[in-house]
Amino acid sequence: MVLLMQTNTTNQKHGAPIRLATVVTRKGQITIPAPIREALGIKEGDTISVAMEGARVNLEPVALSLEESFQSIPALATPRNLEEIRKIAHEDHAEEVMKKG
Repeated sequence: MVLLMQTNTTNQKHGAPIRLATVVTRKGQITIPAPIREALGIKEGDTISVAMEGARVNLEPVALSLEESFQSIPALATPRNLEEIRKIAHEDHAEEVMKKG
């Protein structure tokens, strides 16, 4: 089965819509072709919205709100006090300065 994806993105060089074929896997998964990902700014780990309008499927990147992304990064296993955090930040900064030479 081949799924033709329609997006709201146009090819800036030619002004024509980008339309590429992709294969649906046994699990119902598809790969978004690189030109489409690049045009939409979709990167690994991004959340996208998939909407069906008639016979068209529209893909859009979803910007997570602060509320939705809250606690998306797990807490440290061992909490750090302010002095430890300052020391780590100072060491990281020193490393960056050393790399720049």
